[in-house]
Amino acid sequence: MALSIPELAKRLHVNQSRARQLVHSGRIRGQRVGGRWIVDEADAAHYRPGKPAGRPLSERSAWQLVSCFWDNPRPPIPDHFELSAVEKHRLKERINRLQDSPDPIALLAAWLANRADKFEFSSSPDDIAELREDKRIHLSGVSHARPGLLANSEVEAYVRRDELKDVVRDWFLVEPLPGKRPNVILRAAAQVPDELPPLVVAADLAERPGAREQQAARDILRSAHAH
Repeated sequence: MALSIPELAKRLHVNQSRARQLVHSGRIRGQRVGGRWIVDEADAAHYRPGKPAGRPLSERSAWQLVSCFWDNPRPPIPDHFELSAVEKHRLKERINRLQDSPDPIALLAAWLANRADKFEFSSSPDDIAELREDKRIHLSGVSHARPGLLANSEVEAYVRRDELKDVVRDWFLVEPLPGKRPNVILRAAAQVPDELPPLVVAADLAERPGAREQQAARDILRSAHAH
């Protein structure tokens, strides 16, 4: 069953503004249909109230943070990031806090909520395999090879914001029908590296309710180290 924002608010016993903010922030999975947000009843059921682990970082700060973590030697920050002294200090503090956190996955998910704009689509199942090979998208989450989950029936990926419309047009991506799960998730950001940092993949997995995805996110976070 699909819930509108007013119905979600009633279900959670909160006002509509709070319900909308929970969906916009990604704490409750939602999708836009005909200009309105709707939420699957199962996704609403997974929500647990409580104070977020941390305030979301800006898109720029989120990518600065994740670019510091790898499981092999890498440049700590891509060249297109020029950090001020204050930014360097804040970045070091965030790295320390993440490494010391008793619940780093929750903290990571909260901090990276604004890393990209999330869009959900439906695609012809026959196009999924070819869509994965499009050089404009960068596979992540359940579509990334690292966690070993490889869901062949869907695509989860990042795309540069200025290329999103072309990808949607070229692959005839459309909004999912009400009550139907999307089989294409695209996250659009200003800059998307050819090789996604491990923490980005972990954050995508952490947003999913499944136990396997949650465990895969934890495994990635444990193996990634700040450089």
